[in-house]
This record gives sequence, structure tokens and C-alpha cells, in this order.
Amino acid sequence: MQPALEAEANRQLAICNACRYCEGYCAVYPALERRRGLSPADLFQLANLCHDCRACYYACMYAPPHEFALNPPALFSEIRRQSYDELAGRPGRVLRPLTKAAGVSIAFIGVAAVVVAVGLATVGKAGLSSGGHGPQSPYAVVSYPALLGLGLGTGVAALVLMARAARRYWWGVGGGAGLLRLAGAFLGAGADAGSLRYLRGGGEGCDYPDGRPSAPRRYLHHLVAYGFALCLAATAAASVEQDLLGKHPPYGFWSVPVLAGTTGGVGLVVGTVGLAVLKTRSDPGPGDPAMAVRDYGLLFGLFFLGASGLAVLGLRTTALFGTVLVIHLAAVLTCFVIVPATKFVHFSYRVLALAKDRIELGSGGSAGG
Repeated sequence: MQPALEAEANRQLAICNACRYCEGYCAVYPALERRRGLSPADLFQLANLCHDCRACYYACMYAPPHEFALNPPALFSEIRRQSYDELAGRPGRVLRPLTKAAGVSIAFIGVAAVVVAVGLATVGKAGLSSGGHGPQSPYAVVSYPALLGLGLGTGVAALVLMARAARRYWWGVGGGAGLLRLAGAFLGAGADAGSLRYLRGGGEGCDYPDGRPSAPRRYLHHLVAYGFALCLAATAAASVEQDLLGKHPPYGFWSVPVLAGTTGGVGLVVGTVGLAVLKTRSDPGPGDPAMAVRDYGLLFGLFFLGASGLAVLGLRTTALFGTVLVIHLAAVLTCFVIVPATKFVHFSYRVLALAKDRIELGSGGSAGG
């Protein structure tokens, strides 16, 4: 963490700890009160525990234009951004250029070219242009072994890099604990994350986008999160249908893979568009401009995944099926390649922060920096 940011964080949070007006809003301020000092690891923990509900900012009597200029949401957002980069390490630095607009475009074109080349090598030219004879199988464009190899290769690499960064975070904040305590902490953290408990602000809702408590942001987050989960469930269901039950694609509309994928895709599209609209209307004061760029990048990426997946389903009886499938596959594989360096990793850090917080509470609140 940059020394200037660490010093500013200690200045602001010392005042917050003396005031304690906001301790009922979320888990951040009780966790702050349990600490006698703030190391960089403590700041990472507090920042990733923050859900950016902004209730503290709009309730604070010391927020700008007061001379104390307290702005915890912007402070935590900047710390999160730096923590993502530091925890990603060298792989993150290598991948970071690919997350910029030009880098994403180059990566997408390159991956699309690979998908086309693999399709031509395994299926042939006809796979890209066939259509008009009912729903088509993706294996008419890219063979199953080739598609499986591409997906597993990029997906496993992304998971390994994210797991490595998550491990660094966990041990950095002192998250080690007994097995039973860990199990309980992670079950509770999963429930907190799944319900977005701390996007309720003081209970009436998230003070976003305009400083008034409201619920839409939490509902839209649910649409995105559960829409993404349904898309993963659709892939898992298709694997069960094919590999265990011997039923090969294409699947009917009322099948589990298609229903789950369609519902998930709609959730991703509606949720990401709604969140993007809220973000354009939000007060920039309690935010970090550099993190806002990453927010928009994540929303666009998830929107494109959902929209291209729906296009594949909608056009699977037409001659455009091969083209839109290549576009969708290229989007999925590109996301696998760059995801360890994007804001998508915030989910894992947030769950770990929630679990660490539960362990601290379970130990009588004695943990601290």
C-alpha cells in the first residue's frame, strides 16, 4: 500500500473510531473498534468488509466540506483497488494491460481467431455457416474435446491465480483458525454475501445513488449474482445431461440447461444495465474514479456474456448460429484469461473478509492489528 494512502487512512479512521456514530450501519465500524492500531493488512480487511453502501458518508458530520474531510467509502474503494493489484502479484501485472479497452479488444480478437481455427480444424468450414434445419449443437462448430480443452485450460488457470491471491489475502489478515470455526465462519459469510446483508445501510437500504436509502441496488446485485450462478448451473446441468445421462445437445427450451441459461442470461442483462444506470446517476464524491472505471468494465463484461449467450439461444436455428457462438465462446474464454486482474475478484475477497470478521467475533472480539 502506498505510504500516503496508509497515512490518510489512519488519519480518517482514527477520527471515525473516536466518533463511533456509524457503528450500527455495517460490520466495518465494530471491526475498526476492535483494533488498537491499523496495519496495511487491517486496512485491507476493513476495506473489503465495506460494501460501499455509503450510509456513513451521508450521515457523517465531518464529511466534506468539513475540515476533517472524512470520506470512508472513497478511502476504502481506493484501498480495495490497491489490494487487488498487490494480491494479484506478478500474474496480475502481466494481465493488467489486457483489462484496458484496447487490451480487451486485442485479447477478444485473438481468442476468437483461436476458436475459429480450432473449429475449422475439428469440424470444418460448414460448421460456421450451417443453419435453417432446427436447433443446432455447439459441437457442429467446435468439437467437444476441443471445446472442453479450451474451457478447462483457461478456466483452471484463472481459478488457480484467483485461489493464490485469495490465499495471500487470508493469511495476510491472519485468518487461520480451527476447522470447525472455519466451517462456521464461512457458512455465515456465505449467508451474509448471498443476502447482501451489508448493502442495507442502516436498515432502510443503500444510500445510492443520491444519498437517500433505497433497495434497487441490492436487488440488481442479486440479479447479477444469481444470474451468473444460473449460467454456471446451466453448464453443469448440460454436463450431467451429456456425460451421465447420454443426452447430447441441442436441448429443448424446457430443459434444465436451457431454462437455467436463459433465466441467468436475462438476469445478467437486466442487472448489469440497471447497475450501470444507477452508477451514471451516483454521486462521484464518495467514490474512487479509478475503481469506477473497473466497475464499468465488469458490468460491460457480464452484460456481454449474458447478451451473447441469449443471442446463441435465439439464433440457433439460423445461419448466424456459428458466428454468434464463436463470439460468445470468445467472450467467455477472454473473461477466463483476464478475470484474475479484474474487479470480478472482489467477491472472493468480500467473502473472506466476512469470514474473518465472524472469526473475530467468535473469539470475543480480541483479534486486531
